[in-house]
Amino acid sequence: MMNKGKCGVMNMTKLRLKSKYRKMLIPIGVVGVVFVAYLVLCFVLGNNDFISNTTINGIEVGNMTKKEAIDALNEQFEKDTNDFVITMKANDKTYQIDLKNNVSFDAKAAVDEVAKTVKSSFITRGIRYFIHDDFTAPITIIDEDVLIDSIEKSKILECDTSISTKYEVVGDKVVFTKGTDGKKATKENTVKQIKQILNDYDFKKEIECDLVDNKLEDGEMEKLHKELCQEPKNATLDKKNDYAVVDSKVGIEYNLEDAKKAFSHAKAGETFEVSAKITQPKISKEDLEKNLFREVLGSYSTYVSGSSVRKNNVRLAGIRCNGILLPGEEFSFNGTVGERTIAKGFGAAGAYRDGETVAEVGGGVCQSSSTLYNAVLLSNLEVTLRYNHSYVSSYVPIGRDATVSWGGPDFKFRNNTEYPIKIVMSYSNSRLSCKIYGTNIDGNTVKITSERLSSTPFQTKYIDDPTLQVGKSVVQTSGYTGAKAQSYRHVYDKNGKLISSTKEAYSNYRKRDKVVRRGTKPKPEVPSVDPTVPVVPNNPTQTPAE
Repeated sequence: MMNKGKCGVMNMTKLRLKSKYRKMLIPIGVVGVVFVAYLVLCFVLGNNDFISNTTINGIEVGNMTKKEAIDALNEQFEKDTNDFVITMKANDKTYQIDLKNNVSFDAKAAVDEVAKTVKSSFITRGIRYFIHDDFTAPITIIDEDVLIDSIEKSKILECDTSISTKYEVVGDKVVFTKGTDGKKATKENTVKQIKQILNDYDFKKEIECDLVDNKLEDGEMEKLHKELCQEPKNATLDKKNDYAVVDSKVGIEYNLEDAKKAFSHAKAGETFEVSAKITQPKISKEDLEKNLFREVLGSYSTYVSGSSVRKNNVRLAGIRCNGILLPGEEFSFNGTVGERTIAKGFGAAGAYRDGETVAEVGGGVCQSSSTLYNAVLLSNLEVTLRYNHSYVSSYVPIGRDATVSWGGPDFKFRNNTEYPIKIVMSYSNSRLSCKIYGTNIDGNTVKITSERLSSTPFQTKYIDDPTLQVGKSVVQTSGYTGAKAQSYRHVYDKNGKLISSTKEAYSNYRKRDKVVRRGTKPKPEVPSVDPTVPVVPNNPTQTPAE
């Protein structure tokens, strides 16, 4: 009985254990089935280029091949970037930044990368099937310099909400109004922001520009001190703006440390003042406008001889000198007239080279520079560079010529007056005239004289020429007498009283010997005629006409 009881208990225990194992096997089986199904899903997904729920730049590519995805992305890119302009907003204003022809897009590289990412691991493919993956194919800038140029043209970099410290000169004080902090657009931030939105393919809406803090600089007062403190400047003309009148500026000087201390104690928008030394300019805008080119400072003219080509060279070089010279500016004849070439209208005419007279393009232009030189002297202007000719010139008094040559000697002078001057050269009836207009403040006049210090006569040299008959001669080279000369500048006041008399220029002219070719060829012999022998006609049978 007892053994039977024990067996019954043991059988009941075995039944309970089998039931427990069956309950444990059911979920394990379910997990196994799910896992197998998941593996099958991963396998099936491996046969496609993409996994469902995958988008690139918002385009569903899960059911597409790679080629279809590339085509779809390229089509979208072409549509989105046709006349590509990004709209950015800053401080309630909008700015258009043109990106046309300056962006690139590689759809294939993006598609390959996305496909590789979503199918990178066999075991994770099933998970990605239930997750929405949104990828972006970036747009890139081709040339950053072109992008910066577009940004600058849009004027967005002018956006600045800060207010700079202002100033005005009142009597003997400088009154400052302290500025306020703000925000501004910067080139670096704008470039970075545009690149980012292109990288994210997120540019279809209006973009709020990322402004940066723009605080008043610690060195603001140093900057203003450098800007304000200056010597007085007379009113002048603006060469870059068709010689429009530029107003004068007062000279200002004040203590920088006092200004910095007052600045540090002032609140934003408050005014503070600093004592200053104010120096008024000599020539105001009204003075300049009233006296500009008021009179002829000096004038001179010369008669132009020679061929028509030489005369044209002189005329052309002369009128090229016309223009305005501001106070302190230096005039260069070669720099103004430029190289004398056929293309510029110059022709070949007589000129000196290495002591000989040769035909040279631009020959004769030294008469233009010499005419200008004399007008400059009579205008009492400062001559900074001048060379005399090799030989004494015939069209100006001795010692008052100025030779020039491209790549060689130049003629220069400076406007040492306080007002602008104007050079006006004209040509008419074989005369070249030069007038220099300016403002003669003191009413002084100038007289130029020159003195021949010495002379060196030329000699005549003869060369036998077997091509010329005896008794005949030809001048091969004309002779020039050498000389040394000194010119003087005499300045008189408005009442005719001599103020100064100074040496102007020393000139040393070479002599050139005269060369004559004389004939050595014997004269032909003439046969003698006997007067006693009658002359027989060439045709004795011919009778005179009746």
